[in-house]
Amino acid sequence: MFGFFKKAPALSEEEKRAESLPRTKKVEFIDTLPISGIENELDRDIHAAVGYTPVNYYDTKDSSLMCIFYYSEDYSEIYMRFQRVVYDTPKEKSKLWKIDKELMRDILRKFGQNI
Repeated sequence: MFGFFKKAPALSEEEKRAESLPRTKKVEFIDTLPISGIENELDRDIHAAVGYTPVNYYDTKDSSLMCIFYYSEDYSEIYMRFQRVVYDTPKEKSKLWKIDKELMRDILRKFGQNI
């Protein structure tokens, strides 16, 4: 009718676990590939995420690719998800990948952040 009564899609066990972790961090990349292309690329080589170009802080961000990390306090459990953001509104999201601390560190170093 008005869209008020739409049910949100059910979350998988992995998604529930990731969202229950205490910390999150978000960084934005230039939007170059569709979500399906990103999933295919990262399924072949998860370290391809290190090659993505960060968004310039002063650029207009009409469309960007947000990388969201869900992680525990000691970095023993880290999940990564990509989400397309258009005019500050989340549009579509990728699946989750469980990654290690070294990959998260390498991605965040592109943004001048050290863990």
